[in-house]
Amino acid sequence: MITPNIRQRLRVTFARRTAERGAATVFVVAFAGVLFACAGLAIDGGRAINARDRVNDVAEQAARAGAGQLDDASLRAVDGSVVLDRKAAEDEAKRFVLQANPEYRVDAQADAGSVTVTVEWTYPTVLLGIASLNSIPVSGTATAGPATGVGP
Repeated sequence: MITPNIRQRLRVTFARRTAERGAATVFVVAFAGVLFACAGLAIDGGRAINARDRVNDVAEQAARAGAGQLDDASLRAVDGSVVLDRKAAEDEAKRFVLQANPEYRVDAQADAGSVTVTVEWTYPTVLLGIASLNSIPVSGTATAGPATGVGP
């Protein structure tokens, strides 16, 4: 038999439970959002670092390729000075970058002794696009000059 005292206790207990209904759902949804944001930062952040390293590698290799374009006339001159053919060096560096990835933007500047190559690319994000971060710009710059002499 349920006494009025027990009945009153049951009403209070059930009233408390209905007031707290859904509190766990809010916590789970908020926690899932935080975990998703962390996963997006880890995945897209790691891929952006990888893209930046790749762009730097391509810029270094393109600068080396451009530094190999020597001015033949100055080499065959009496003093045998090593001077770059500026136009050929810039063209070779640009060709190398665009061969590596046609989406890269490249700027090559050459003078008599070195080639400077800047490569830019916009990395498209995977998960962070949901948070309106659709791309991450990455760039790399490298300078190289012709090497002369006999080994170390």
